[in-house]
Amino acid sequence: MSEVISASVHRKVKSPSRFRFPAPDIVTLASVVVLVAFLSAWEWVLIPLLNISPALLPKPSAIAIALWSGLFVGDLGADILITLQEVFLGYVLGSAIGFALAIPVAGSRVAERILYPYIVALQAIPKVAIAPLFVIWFGFGMTSKVVIVALITFFPVFVNAVIGLRATPAEQDELFDVYNASAWRRFRYLRLPNSAPYIFGGLNVGVTLSVIGAIVAEFVGAQEGIGSAIIRAGFALDTAGVFAAIAVLTFIAATASAAIQAIGRKLVFWMENPKG
Repeated sequence: MSEVISASVHRKVKSPSRFRFPAPDIVTLASVVVLVAFLSAWEWVLIPLLNISPALLPKPSAIAIALWSGLFVGDLGADILITLQEVFLGYVLGSAIGFALAIPVAGSRVAERILYPYIVALQAIPKVAIAPLFVIWFGFGMTSKVVIVALITFFPVFVNAVIGLRATPAEQDELFDVYNASAWRRFRYLRLPNSAPYIFGGLNVGVTLSVIGAIVAEFVGAQEGIGSAIIRAGFALDTAGVFAAIAVLTFIAATASAAIQAIGRKLVFWMENPKG
């Protein structure tokens, strides 16, 4: 009897130390299958069946070759680094300004009446139309690109932050009134935690728009960056090169969005489903 008990305890102690592969996510597997099926149909069905010229629509294999060549032989790697710097700096700047302006607008109707019309008017201006002005003012370097990215990123962060800062439940607000909490404590321990899901929703929207803003800025006037690489490939009738650059942009935007969502789930742990 004692041997049976000893063997049972031994198995219980050893079992947790065994390495187990995590169960595959069925949704992820389905997504991968759909992607593989789409690329396979594009490569071996669509192009041969419709007899489309590679100058109009290259095969995925040709795009992969162009991507490999651009990264390890051409200048695409350097262009990616330039665009990433523009996206990061403009995104941080635009998000910071958007959140900073959201605080007085959300807390004061007077500030809202003064600032909000001008902010909406600024957002209504097409960024493509004013991008050449920033190139004239700030030159063809990185500064003009960062400013344009910041302008495009600013508005979704601002709007979501305003909505979030005003989304405080009335009973919680009344509780802070009972304890005569200061404005800082009310903001730090009440409004900011309640607004966090909304803020991360705005940050998630803004990070994808920041990539678009960088490319728009580079289209207007740049000698480096992914937008410049697309223009060079287009002039050379290198359609595969254009698609390769677009694939890189898609990957950057998707990765940045996934990172913001992961950070949101980590920081906003008290919310089961953060907005955005």
